[in-house]
Amino acid sequence: MAAVTLVLGVDGGNSKTDAAVVTSDGELLAWVRGPGSATSPDRAAATVAELLERTGLDVGAAVGGCYLAGVDLPFQADAVRTALADRGVVAEVANDAWALLRAGAPPSAPSVAVVCGAGLKCVARAGEARVEFPGLGWQTGDLSGAGDHLAREAIRAAARAEDGRGPATALRDVVRSLLGVPSIGVLAERMLRRELTGRDLDGLAPAVLDAWRAGDDVAGALVRGLAEEIAASARAARRAAADAVGSAAAWTLVLGGGLFADPAGRLLSALPQRLWDEFEPSVVTGPPVAGAVLLGLDRLGVAGRDAAILRTFHDATPEVVR
Repeated sequence: MAAVTLVLGVDGGNSKTDAAVVTSDGELLAWVRGPGSATSPDRAAATVAELLERTGLDVGAAVGGCYLAGVDLPFQADAVRTALADRGVVAEVANDAWALLRAGAPPSAPSVAVVCGAGLKCVARAGEARVEFPGLGWQTGDLSGAGDHLAREAIRAAARAEDGRGPATALRDVVRSLLGVPSIGVLAERMLRRELTGRDLDGLAPAVLDAWRAGDDVAGALVRGLAEEIAASARAARRAAADAVGSAAAWTLVLGGGLFADPAGRLLSALPQRLWDEFEPSVVTGPPVAGAVLLGLDRLGVAGRDAAILRTFHDATPEVVR
């Protein structure tokens, strides 16, 4: 272990994947960004392997991990790990929420992390205890995503407003304007024909937050529902891990993902105030790949690099691979 000098960190989500290599003293050697890796195990491994090849470094002896959206259960992690090994990459594989957690809190701090991007994911760490909610959707008791959930529900509310089954809402005009359709009925037809896909809905979640801020009651109900789900997940994860550290411990709530990386702080302001009686907030606005690197340094026993690593990734710019 003493001979290992390279640390590998990979953070992959729906829209992008970051791969970084640092030395054991924290020097950034390479940072490459490519397409999303929330795909099949083989395609995710191929994306990661291609990005690592683009670093130009021999990472065969590196310590580190790949933290990917869509890796929610052990069999999924095993499948990606095997696919990576077939390509000569040996690394820990886990969900990307763990990288976010490490980017927002040191390993000694009892912490919960909630990722709110296209999806919604919650994990917790306290002492040796680890808690992870699968986040697979309705079959595991979850909302089906965060941004995805708001987008779908906005269209649903707009459709019901259009045909009179639901209350009037500004979301009807918002959806038609953003997606360039004359009616929600035409939108449904275009999605059925696959002329529009889920990717075309990406701008709807921020628009729902704007409509809520503007006073739309229907949008407000959607945003409050998501905020309550975040709070319920965070509190449940804390309860599940609390026995490891005792009731007097101070807890950190790490928040990240596209909906929290928002300069206007719209979703953050929607969270119930009672949450802050239990947690100190830590909003991660920088790249979570910094957390993936820190987890690798933790495995090497290298401490005290948090501020320097976070600053390095804040100041650096990745090479982008299309």
